Amino acid sequence: MTLVEERISCPLGAWSGEPGRCQLCNQLIESTRRKTWCSNKCAREWQRNHIWRFARSAAKRRAKYHCQQQGCTAERRDCEVNHISARNGGGYGPGCHHHLNPDKNGVGGLEV
Repeated sequence: MTLVEERISCPLGAWSGEPGRCQLCNQLIESTRRKTWCSNKCAREWQRNHIWRFARSAAKRRAKYHCQQQGCTAERRDCEVNHISARNGGGYGPGCHHHLNPDKNGVGGLEV
């Protein structure tokens, strides 16, 4: 799957694939300096859900730096962000893996 196909098929985004539109919300990009996102807000939202280091930080903040998996007694510094096995068996690459894996409630998202 190409990057364009991946972004079009991402359930978090509304991008139609049309050039000149935000690849998250599909709004027309007004600025001549921007090519991918209509705003910093959309860029950050995409990063939080697709780029692992940003997604990991966001998940840790949401969980107030405490593991949410029942029975996990890891110290704060050793807490694992994702106790879910990767679907592709080789770890996470770029893409929607981070927000498409079900969490403990059966809802997509990162589990901390």
